[in-house]
Amino acid sequence: MSSVIVTTKPRWFVRGFMVGILITGSLTAVSYFFRSERGGNLLGTTPDHYEALGFPCVLWESGNMYGGMFVDLRSLLANGAFGTVVGAVCGLATLAFRGRLNELVERFEQTVGAGGHGRLQFSVRGLLALSSLAALAAAGAHYALAGHRAVLGIIYGLGPWILVLIAFLPMGLSWQGRVVVLVPAALLLMASAVGVGMSLKPPLEFDKVLLYIFVCWTPQSVLVAIVLSLGLVFYHSVAGNRS
Repeated sequence: MSSVIVTTKPRWFVRGFMVGILITGSLTAVSYFFRSERGGNLLGTTPDHYEALGFPCVLWESGNMYGGMFVDLRSLLANGAFGTVVGAVCGLATLAFRGRLNELVERFEQTVGAGGHGRLQFSVRGLLALSSLAALAAAGAHYALAGHRAVLGIIYGLGPWILVLIAFLPMGLSWQGRVVVLVPAALLLMASAVGVGMSLKPPLEFDKVLLYIFVCWTPQSVLVAIVLSLGLVFYHSVAGNRS
């Protein structure tokens, strides 16, 4: 059986490098809660609180326009260099475990191939219809829940977990198909958050909502990825021991 997932050394290094970038992004996101005054202004209730973001250097802070650049360029370069180093270390670590990872990929593809006959098939028309229904549902939810800060808090706190639930609801769907479901669902959820934020009194600017989504979703996405990866490793390790 030909491999669907490419397992060459460069690909494994790139995957590990991206994991490192995601880790540094999570550290940057979490830094908001440590650098900002008492949790910042996530729900728009404390606009006078000081806000700052960046790891290891402060990249942005409220009230500082940085000469029209909106971020500190020197901190951006320093943080970028730090992320590159972390990414390279993770890439090399991935290469070190490449043999074991290749075994897991082979078991995963065998499992998917064995159950591939029952996979759901989506046509372009069906996907468009599904996206249209989701858009209508999101619009209805926006008008029904506009102005409720609790909705914004739920999107901040449970967004990635809701998206994973949506992606995994269709049983028997390939991982490529789940990505097709996940991307528009994420965009719709983000658009709903922006709509709710702008409906608040006083309104929360869309760029601030997107910043807060980054702050809240990035660490959760790492946690979701870790949980799913460990679950897959455990499942296929047990399956390999039984065979």
